This record gives sequence, structure tokens and C-alpha cells, in this order.
Amino acid sequence: MKRLLLFLLIVSAFVAPFFAQDESYVQTEFQESSESSALEIARDWKLLSIAAIMISVILVAIAYMIGIGFEMPEMKAWAGTELVQIFANVLIIAALIATIIFIDIIASAIAFDSQLNIAECSDVTQSCLKGVTNAYLDSYVEAARHGAEDTIVKNVNAAAWANRRMGLYALTIFLLQAGYGTTLAGHYVLDMDYYAIIFEYYSNILSSLEAQKFFVNSIAFNMGPIILAIGVVGRAFFFTRKAGGLLIAIAVGIMFFFPGMYIFDWVTLDTTLSGDKPMENQLGECPPECSRPAPLAYIEGVGVLEYSRDVYDSFTNEEADTAAQIINGSLQSAVGTNGSADEHVVQSCYYGITGQGCPAGCRDLPYPYSIPLCVGNNITIDEDLASTVIGTTEHFGTITVMDLIPQNDTYIIMIPVQEACAYLPEECKVIREATYVGEREDYQTCPDACKIVPPLQSNCDVDDCLSSSFDCRVAKAEDLDARPTKPHASSSIRAACNNAADCPANLTAENSCVYVLPTIGSCEELCEGCPAHCRIEGADVSNMADSCKNDDDELLEECDLCIETCKVTIEDIENLPGDCGSCDPEKRIVASWIPATYTSDECSIEECPLESDYRLTIPRNTCESCLFADESQTYNPPINFRCSDLCAPTDNVPVKNAEDYMKIGEDGLVGKSEIRNVAKMLIPAYLLPLFNIVATLVFIKGLSALLGGDIEIPGISKVF
Repeated sequence: MKRLLLFLLIVSAFVAPFFAQDESYVQTEFQESSESSALEIARDWKLLSIAAIMISVILVAIAYMIGIGFEMPEMKAWAGTELVQIFANVLIIAALIATIIFIDIIASAIAFDSQLNIAECSDVTQSCLKGVTNAYLDSYVEAARHGAEDTIVKNVNAAAWANRRMGLYALTIFLLQAGYGTTLAGHYVLDMDYYAIIFEYYSNILSSLEAQKFFVNSIAFNMGPIILAIGVVGRAFFFTRKAGGLLIAIAVGIMFFFPGMYIFDWVTLDTTLSGDKPMENQLGECPPECSRPAPLAYIEGVGVLEYSRDVYDSFTNEEADTAAQIINGSLQSAVGTNGSADEHVVQSCYYGITGQGCPAGCRDLPYPYSIPLCVGNNITIDEDLASTVIGTTEHFGTITVMDLIPQNDTYIIMIPVQEACAYLPEECKVIREATYVGEREDYQTCPDACKIVPPLQSNCDVDDCLSSSFDCRVAKAEDLDARPTKPHASSSIRAACNNAADCPANLTAENSCVYVLPTIGSCEELCEGCPAHCRIEGADVSNMADSCKNDDDELLEECDLCIETCKVTIEDIENLPGDCGSCDPEKRIVASWIPATYTSDECSIEECPLESDYRLTIPRNTCESCLFADESQTYNPPINFRCSDLCAPTDNVPVKNAEDYMKIGEDGLVGKSEIRNVAKMLIPAYLLPLFNIVATLVFIKGLSALLGGDIEIPGISKVF
């Protein structure tokens, strides 16, 4: 006891000078510390940990000095033990710093490879892990919100039909004022219940996702650093070492491990639903046209900037902030100062209402109407832009932005997403045009007359075109003014279909807002009066059968009028690999019926077999030669519509956003689209978060024991 009192007196002698300050000085220091916010001091856990280690070193040195000077072996033993713990604390802090850097590098690499524009990953002072986690959760929140909004709209329509009534009433007294009333479509009540149940699921999903966002932002990245700072300081001293180790484990778990699990979810979500996709990627390859992202910016007359590195390369290092503002859309344009962009204006693709209102997943041409987000009626803008557009007509002609609906830190404008995308510059969109067109045999064998002309016009805001039904935006090559009709549908649906007549149709894809379909059908009907063996373009009529000629020994007029896709050319016959000797090429054909002279004498089956190397088959239906062509090669120009199937499920790069995820495995689920969509949302909203929580608790328990924090967490044993 005497030695302990002596030790305390010596320590007091060392500490007393630090408190022997002028009272006014102490009061000033306290006031300045209060004004600078204690939370910010606590967040700087690195500085606090170094200070705590320095204090513990001083205490150990003092203990050694006392132990040696007063010959106290217990004090020397205590100092030796504490010295080991100091080295352990240094290793822990170094490992934490290295882990933070490593995780941020991984998060930045994933975001870069997936072409995600995350501001935190471009700023070295911010946490890329936090930005990626928020982007992941925000993506699913938006997908769930749009699904809920779409369900409400359908429920309103169903309710409108269910409550419509009709009746017959007799006002005359002679008929006793009899009447009869009934509903027009009472069965829509079932649809109302159906949509109400779907909406309830979406509400619960949104609650779960918003709760996860709150924990990540308010607990993990706000309270986590404070807990970590307290834990590091606590572990530096022997009397709080166990509690400090536990607090460090908890802080690391909620700051790094738990958000890191969202990256794990993001990377492996395809594998979760669709099997071992990384192994499948070794056998397949994503087509180059599918890997192109929607541009971030463009330079008029020069080209587009698809990736963040392209935008940064357009500016010098001193103007990196300008490049970051171009990428995130806070700056409309700036004059480039480096490379090919030098002295050229770099335009942002994410500036203003059109930039923020048209999501990246909706910037494909043709317009991706299969994505629910892209056919919604609400666009989301940030608070800064909202304060500048109220009452304006920016980019929207007669549509005025009057009312903004607040939604967290963003605002909702009642403007169709399709319209925002229509006014987006064409340079900010991407056409998935298949490459190697000239080298593809299937593209050459499929005639141009059999190819579909896709709608590649960027701005289709023509009259009432954008208010028309997507399934009615179809025309025929022989009649560009024709459109499908829905004569038996309701008046609103019928009117929406009729509005498709205002969408321009053209055989040049860049000037068309509808799909132009080729003429298809049976050749017997389309070429009535012209026998199959007579449908040879460029043939010598004298070598053909008499049934192909008129009284003047000329080819039948019906054969001249026959559609080209029901014919073969004489050049195709002459290019056959087999040799039929002296048999006329006009007779080297195969059809349902051919004249006997086509299989006799020099054209006998022995001399010219009925095989594809020797004879050419006359088409029975139009565009038969396109049946074995890849789907992308049946468009003019060739467009790949299967990018989500070919790339998203099979490559090792994570799905960019929830809308891409919603398209994965469409053929694997059965049921109505609303049920399929909400079913897919249940996995990221419920299953994966529960897995993350359990994994984080396991991590905290294991790391706590490793750091000496052997304080048992009450009830945690029941979880496992």
C-alpha cells in the first residue's frame, strides 16, 4: 500500500504542472473546444489512438522508472506486460488503417469497372465504401418505389373500372318506375385486391430498405467512428482493455464489415439467383456492343466520353474538381484543357432536368420500354436543382414545372421519364449496334427486305407520340402509315393506341420512332399465280418450264409482282458448291412440286441430286433464310437486344443497378409481371440483410475475442 501511495504521489507530481494554468486560459480552452464540436474530435480516431498510445508509453516509462528506482519488481512486471499491449495496439491501428485503404480500393475498383458514377469514389477525402453502399441501397429503393407507383396507377385504373355502373330506368308510372343497374366490369374488384396486396409488399420492402439506409448512414458511418475512437483509447489502458477490445470489434463490424457485406451482396446477387455465373463466364463472352455504358459527357464535333477516366483526361490535374462536377451533373459544361478536348466545350450528360430525370438504364436506343422505371410518370431531381426550376419551362416546351413533391433529400416532378429522356441530347445515349456486320455470314444471308428497322430517333416528342402505347408503335414496310388498333379495348387504351399514328415511321432507323416490320407470310398467298419453280430472279426464261411463261413466252406477270423474299436469284444457284454438269441453273431447284424435266436427262437425280450442295430450295414462306440468323442480325442496323441476358448474369462485373437486376432470369420465373418483380425484390430487401446481420455478429464475436474483449454480448449465443 505504501508503494502504491508513493507511486500516486510521483504521478501527481508529473501531472500537476499541466493543470497549474491560469483560470482564464482554462476557461478559453473549454469554450473553444465546445464550439468545435466534440463529435468531430471523436471521429478522428487515428489522432486519438496515437495520443492514447503516447500517454500509455509515458505511463509505462514512468512505471519502469519507479520500478527500477524503488526496486519494485511488481511495477516492472506490470510495465513489461503493458509494453507488449502497446505494441499490440500499434499493430491493431496499423491493421485498421490498412484495412480501410484496402476496402476503399476494392470498392473504387468495382465502381469503376461497373461504370458507376459515385462522387465519394472520386474524392479521396470521402469513403468510397459508404458511397457504394448508398448507391446499392438507393438503386433498390428507387426500383421498389417505381414498382409501388406503378402498382398504385394500375389499382386506380382497376378501381375506376370496378366502380363504373350502367342501368335502365323507367320514369313512367305505368311501368312502376322499374329500374335495373349493374356494373360494367365488377371482376376488377379482384384486381384491386391483387394490386393492394402487391402494394403492401412494396411498402414493407421500402421500409426495410430505408431502415438499412438509416443504419448505414446514421449508425455505421456516424456513430461507428465515435465507438472506434473510444475503443482505441480504452484499449490503451489496462483497466478498460476488455471493454476497449469489444468496442473496437463492434466499431469495425458496423463501419467496415457490415457495409462491406453489401458489396458482397452486390457482386454475388446474380450467382445467388442464377447459379454459378462466374464459371459460366469462362465459356461465354459478353459482346462488345453490350459493354458500352451510357456516356457521362460529350464534346460537340469530337466524340463522347463514356468513362470517368475519359472526363478526367479532358482536364488538367489542377481542374480535377471541374471534371468531377461534369460527371455528377452539378456543372453543365466547361472548356477542356487537356488532350483532344483542349479548347473544346465538354457537355455533361447528367445536368438539369433531362440529365437527372433520365436514368442511365433508360438511355438506350431503341427506348427500353420493358423497364418499369423508364415508363414511369415521375422524375427525381436533387434539392439544388429543384430550387431553380419551379415555374420554368426548361427543356419541356409547354410543360411547366409547377409543383415539386419532397422525397427525403430529393424532389419528385410529375413529368414522364420518357419525355425527360426524349429531350436528352442524342450524344448522351447509346445504341447497342452489333459489331462485325460486314463479316457476319448470317447478316448477309438474311435479306434487307426481311430485317426489322428499329426506332433509333432520339427525340420522339412529336404531337401525341409519347403518350401512345408502346405495343402500338409498329408499322409495316409496305405501309408506313399503318398502325395496330385496339377496337375492343376501353376508350383510354384505344386512344393511347391511336396516338401511335403520330410517331414517325421511316425505313431509315435514325428517322423512325416505331418498329418497321417486313412483309411476312406464306409465299403461296403472297405470290398467288406464280408457281414455286418460277420464282427465280434473273433467270433465262427460255430454260424455264412452260408453266412459268405466258402466250408470248415471257415470264408470268404474277412472278414479276412476287415479293422478293419468296424468290431466289440465279447467282445463288450458280454459286452452289456442287457440280451438276450441263443442267441449266434454272432447273437446279427444290420445291414442293417441280416439272419432270427438272429431274430428267442431264438434270437427273443421279447427275444433280436433291441436296443442298446441288440444288437450291425455293422459299415456302418469306424470310426463311433469316431463321438461323442471330437475333441481332435481323435488324437494320443490327441491334443487340439480349445484352442483359448475355452479359449481366454471366460476367464477373456486378449488376450496375436494380433495374438491370430486375431483368435477370425473366424466363425462369412464372406468373404475372407484378408478382415476379416484387418477388425479386424480397431477396435484396429481406434475405440478404438478415444474412449480413448474422455474418456481422459472428465477425464481432470473433474479433472481440482476438482483441482481448472477452465480454460476452448478452443473447448473442442464441442467434447461432
